[in-house]
Formats: sequence, structure tokens, C-alpha cells
Amino acid sequence: MRKSHHVHVAPDVRMVAKIGLRVAVASFLGLLLVLILVSDGKASGYRQIISAFALSKVSLGPAMLVFGFALVSFAGITAWLFSIYASFRIAGPLYRISRNLELLINHGLVAPLPIRHTDSLQREWEEFEASVSALRAQHEELKQALGEVENALAPISEAEDSTALATGIARLKKAEQLVNL
Repeated sequence: MRKSHHVHVAPDVRMVAKIGLRVAVASFLGLLLVLILVSDGKASGYRQIISAFALSKVSLGPAMLVFGFALVSFAGITAWLFSIYASFRIAGPLYRISRNLELLINHGLVAPLPIRHTDSLQREWEEFEASVSALRAQHEELKQALGEVENALAPISEAEDSTALATGIARLKKAEQLVNL
């Protein structure tokens, strides 16, 4: 029996890893570029070497500052775009679920609006759909039970005290109408 050493990594974690790798590669390439631009490889005498060293000493600070600002900007913009993408994958389903709850409260047991298949919170959505289905089944069962009680009591209500039975049936109907959510 062969064991698999493959570890499942979530797509969001892979995206963060790609962003980190790109920032690291960009910083390495930027450092090389700054060192190439600042250094002078053509110096052959002591005087030229000393002047090249003085030039690199003066130029290195501002060059590293500019490159550091560019690198921080790149990392910040990339992280911002990733956070927007991730928030839409979670905020969108949460908005749809809240809208479905509002529809259920205001309009009764209507069919919920589904979330996208690419969104996060798929398990929560399935649980929400299951609870709405269970609520719908309970509502139907209550309606059937009310109908059966009403049919069973119809002959009795004509012979005996019809006001008490009518009041009880009216209370049951009112309870059935209020059991939306």
C-alpha cells in the first residue's frame, strides 16, 4: 500500500504563496539592478576605484530608497487586490444568505436565491438550504394537521358549542400563518 505525501493546499493559500514568491523575486532582481547601476566595473586604477566607491556610497542610499518604495507599493497593491478578491468570495455569499433570510421573513417560504459555485461558504449554503427545506416541510405538515383537525371537528362544531371550536380553529390558522420563519 503506497502512502501519498501530497498535501492539499487551499487555493487562497496558494495565491498568497505566489504573491510572496513574486515579491521575493522582484526584490532580488531590484537589488541586482541597483547594484549594477551603482557600481562601475570599468575602473582600472586606484583613483577610478576610489571615485567609483564614493559614487556608489552616495548613490546607493537613494537608489535603495526608491526601489524599496516601489517594492512596498507592489506588495501593498497586490495584497489589497487579493483581499478584495477574497472578501468578494465571502461577502457575496453572506449577502445572498442575508437577502434569502429577509425574503423568507417578509414573503414566506419562497425559493432561496443560490450562491455561485465558485464562492466560499458552500457548506454553510448547503446547511442553509437544508434548514429551509426542513422548515418548509414542517410548515406543510402543520397545514395538513390543521386541515385534518378542521375536518374532524366540522361535524362536532355543528352539534355542540361552535364558538369555542371556531375560536380554537381560528387560533390554529393564525399560528399556521405566523409560522413562516
